[in-house]
Amino acid sequence: MSTTVTFAGNLAEAPELLYTRENKPFVSCRVLVNRRVQNDEGEWVNDGPTAHNFNIFGSAATHVHDSCGSGDPIFVHGLERTESWPDKETGEKRTKDVVVVDSRFGEVGVSLKYVSARIDRAARPAQAS
Repeated sequence: MSTTVTFAGNLAEAPELLYTRENKPFVSCRVLVNRRVQNDEGEWVNDGPTAHNFNIFGSAATHVHDSCGSGDPIFVHGLERTESWPDKETGEKRTKDVVVVDSRFGEVGVSLKYVSARIDRAARPAQAS
C-alpha cells in the first residue's frame, strides 16, 4: 500500500545528480516545509521546519538538477515509501521515509507563490517507430 503525498517548501541543498547501477539518472534531495502559526501575541511566525526526503528519476531528475538550487521553492507530488538498510558500523536496521517521483507517477515543480520563472522546454527524445 502506498500513500500519495504533496508538499511545498524550499530545497535544503542543491540537487546532486547521481546514477543507478543501470546508469539511469536520479536526484535524492530534501525539502524543508515551514508552517506558519500565530504566537501568543497574535503575530504570525514560522514554526520549526519539517524535512521531507524525495527521490526523482529519469529525465525529470536531470531537469531538477539543471533548474533548481538550494533554497529554491518547489512542490513535490509522489508516493511515500519507507527505505531500510543495515547500518554499516552496527548492523542495526535503519529506516527513512522517502517520496518517490518517477515517470509513472508524481511531479516536481517550481512553486510560483513568491518567485517568477521562465519555462525552457527540453527536447524530447525521438520515439522508436
